[in-house]
Amino acid sequence: MKTRSDISPEAVSRRLTTKFVGRNFLYYPSVTTTMDVARKEAKAGASEGTVVVAEEQTAGRARLGRTWINPPGVVAVSIILHPEMSQLIRLTMVASLATSSCIEKAAGLKTTIKWPNDVLVNGKKISGILTESALRGQSVDWAVIGIGINVNFEPKAYPEIADIATSLSVELGRKVSELEVLLHLLKEIEFFYSALLRNEPIYRQWRDKLETLGKVVQVKAGTDIERGYAESVDEDGRLGGTDERHPLQSVSKGGLTGLS
Repeated sequence: MKTRSDISPEAVSRRLTTKFVGRNFLYYPSVTTTMDVARKEAKAGASEGTVVVAEEQTAGRARLGRTWINPPGVVAVSIILHPEMSQLIRLTMVASLATSSCIEKAAGLKTTIKWPNDVLVNGKKISGILTESALRGQSVDWAVIGIGINVNFEPKAYPEIADIATSLSVELGRKVSELEVLLHLLKEIEFFYSALLRNEPIYRQWRDKLETLGKVVQVKAGTDIERGYAESVDEDGRLGGTDERHPLQSVSKGGLTGLS
């Protein structure tokens, strides 16, 4: 299968080292979103670890209903998982930690996480993450993690994000193997997800990667907006803190939401 990147099902199959993440690998040159495809596959009973990859998304979405620009050069991945209900809220931690670790190992770049799940390099966004799930009674029917990583992408071509986004190729000054990035990502997803299943406190690693703590932030929690000094974060990802000018008691009773 000829592609614009070096990703192909054959190349992934030859080099994949994971036990279950990516073993069912679905590749598309172009889709509306990988989340759309993964959701359909999940509803049809796809196995845990099923991965949907596309070189291009024509209707990419980000958190809070925003659009995520996804032309060629952005590796777009969605992974189907079946966590327990108690683990569901921490999938965002799994995804952001895995993405952060992937970038550091594949490109040697230092990363931070902007609460709750944007991965940054040199203060600019290099990856966006989205999670969806469906419940059946009191259990999780399925969950999907969607990740977009700017690999060989030029943000300056898009004025609306030129000042706030970056890519691996921009930071390194050379083209980067998208296959290498993908393989690292799938391995790191399996590593951190398996740690979650073992009830290891992955939130500590996630907390230590946050660049948000110690800053005044504005947070959207549903229709409410709170502004305050972020001092701490709990095991479910809720920010907490106070400031005389900007009181912030807690953010999102349901756990992770997002900065505006």
